[in-house]
Amino acid sequence: MESIERIAKTPPFDLNGDAIGGDGYIPVMRDFLAKPRVARDFQDLKADAQRLRALVQDTDRLTATAAEAELEAGRLARVGDEHRHQRLTFGLGVLLATLFVALDALPANLAAQTFGLDVLPTWGITAVIVGALAAGMWAVTHYKGGWRRGVTIAALTVGLLSIGAMRYWFLWVTAGDALAAVLEAVALTVFTSMMVWLGILVLSFTRSRAVSAAEHTSRRLRKKTEKLASREVELGRRLDAAKTEFLADAQLFSFRAFQSESRRNQFLDYVRAELDR
Repeated sequence: MESIERIAKTPPFDLNGDAIGGDGYIPVMRDFLAKPRVARDFQDLKADAQRLRALVQDTDRLTATAAEAELEAGRLARVGDEHRHQRLTFGLGVLLATLFVALDALPANLAAQTFGLDVLPTWGITAVIVGALAAGMWAVTHYKGGWRRGVTIAALTVGLLSIGAMRYWFLWVTAGDALAAVLEAVALTVFTSMMVWLGILVLSFTRSRAVSAAEHTSRRLRKKTEKLASREVELGRRLDAAKTEFLADAQLFSFRAFQSESRRNQFLDYVRAELDR
């Protein structure tokens, strides 16, 4: 506990034209702090004030960091999407695109059964087909223009037609009805094309991983800043209430220690100065 001897000197107080040094209040302050409860409250106030100052510094530093993170996230978003059409986060967009391509697993399995292999190799070929469709979706979204995009779309179209042909072959061999096989193969190929188109559409509205990561960091820092600000307000409120109660005790003590109202007020100013120091 901070001893009374370490209380700093204050400028002289003027009392009825007489200069009374701040040292004159040290014995009175020592008597005031002689009570264990008062001394404990005094130390608690000093400690809380120090914690509040540290919390204010941490909040200001974190606020600046969060603002920089928001600026960086906005810059990355404008670089990859000037018109801000990308609304989905990276995780949500990839999840939806994966869901769409996974819905084609069973139709893709019909095409894989054309090779007449066992169950495990057939599902392995199914996984390759589904993975190729997913890669095509990503490539169409990744290449915004130029010959690469044209080649990707052409390769994806050829792949879809090839998958449809394999389905037709399997259905015709197993069912023996060419017309039914054609109709079913066409329907399944249209379904696969729709899933691929939906996946491309979702990915086109999906932010890049870097942008999503930057925005996530910005939101996380902003939430931490809000929590620190809330703690700062709560600690400041508690500190003001405790300081008011402590000054009330000092005022009661001053009525017993001084007869003059001026000296009582000067003593209270001395106590406030020590609390704020």
